[in-house]
Amino acid sequence: MNRGHLRQSGNHQSDPIVDPIATPTRTTEPASGPKRFPGSGSSADQVLAELNAKKGDDVRWDEGRTFGLVFNGGDEVRYVAERAAQAFLHENALNTAAFPSLGAIQSELCAWTADLLHGPEGTAGFVTSGGTESILCAVEAARERAQVERGVHEPEIVLATSAHAAFHKAAHLFGLRPRVVDVTADWTPDLNAMADAVNDRTALVVASAPQYPQGVVDPVEDIAKMAADSGASCHVDACMGGFVLPFATMEEPDMWSAPPWDLAVEGVTSISADIHKLGYAPKGVSVLLHRSKALRRYQTFDFDGWLGGRYVTPNLQG
Repeated sequence: MNRGHLRQSGNHQSDPIVDPIATPTRTTEPASGPKRFPGSGSSADQVLAELNAKKGDDVRWDEGRTFGLVFNGGDEVRYVAERAAQAFLHENALNTAAFPSLGAIQSELCAWTADLLHGPEGTAGFVTSGGTESILCAVEAARERAQVERGVHEPEIVLATSAHAAFHKAAHLFGLRPRVVDVTADWTPDLNAMADAVNDRTALVVASAPQYPQGVVDPVEDIAKMAADSGASCHVDACMGGFVLPFATMEEPDMWSAPPWDLAVEGVTSISADIHKLGYAPKGVSVLLHRSKALRRYQTFDFDGWLGGRYVTPNLQG
């Protein structure tokens, strides 16, 4: 297996890893069933029976047919994960003062992930609902940093065609101009084109470890240096690889230990890794790490200009 690939790649005519299940082909509108609010209640058994019946056409994820949608860590992992989730089903993670247990869990998850991903002293982060939210928050934080530290008011994001679509969603939502470059024959970004795209308006340069379509790890060192030289942020999307590559390195260090792709690389300012993918937690749990608390501060929204008191939230959900 090539160090830069999680799967063997061929030429550009080969099909990327795309699960047809991930492409919706049916409307979400039910073909039949009540259209009006129920006039009376149902028993618990009735409710559960109806819910189970609705799952009849769902893909059998526990049979391993949903790559990219659900990741099955086996019966023991599933047992623990379901009971752990059930234990905190009704707690509200938006207020860790009221629920310090959840604050402690978040701190522990971030610390463990930082350890795996070679975060330096002072690395800080938050738990999000998934890879897309982690990417959205990373892009928003990079935009804020560019505005505060460099006075950038028409920010741009530089990324390859292989980068996850969530970066384009973030650019759309947060008002960044995407500067998109092609990939080369080995599916990695065209570094010359990327260097040409970086300028004084660049807020963020994107690297993937790995990218989704072909499973290729980008040359993170080169990309991070471009970002650092321009004063921009560099985010590594390790949502798929964050809980695989560290263990691959432990098992086969000669193959996987170089070149580095995580926070060990100077110039990488943030990185995301999904626990609900190959960390085998239930959806949705992802970790977004920043190289320092100062950088993490750009992710936080803090507002007290309303009658309800101070409102502070680190992500998009609260």
